[in-house]
Amino acid sequence: MRGFNSVTDEQIRARNTAALNDYFRLLEALDIDTWIDLWAADCEVTAPYAPDSVAATVQGRDRLYAFYTAEAAKYVRLRYPATEIHPLHDPNRFLARWFPHGELVDGGTYRNENVGIFEFDDTGLIRRFVEYFNPTPLL
Repeated sequence: MRGFNSVTDEQIRARNTAALNDYFRLLEALDIDTWIDLWAADCEVTAPYAPDSVAATVQGRDRLYAFYTAEAAKYVRLRYPATEIHPLHDPNRFLARWFPHGELVDGGTYRNENVGIFEFDDTGLIRRFVEYFNPTPLL
């Protein structure tokens, strides 16, 4: 039985949805210093189909910060039009689909279609993220 101070699944989903909206907004702003605060200290990011030039797994917030700081430095501008966030049955799990459009420092562009599963801990921090994307544009 839940106590009077219990948080409902709907409240947990709303909190985590807001965190995912912040996730994409902060990446668009290339604000990795604030974005990293969305992550648990023991977080893990996995990209099963990443090319050899990209880390397939990054563990821990410090390593994730270093990795994304280097990635963000490659962009002049980054956008995520038409991002979809879908809550799953577990209020701490979400499926997201997004379409990054980036203007690169070297004058090139980057476009892709991504899908991923985000898992949150009980405090509302991202603890695990599995990302699937087409590796061809990175080659």
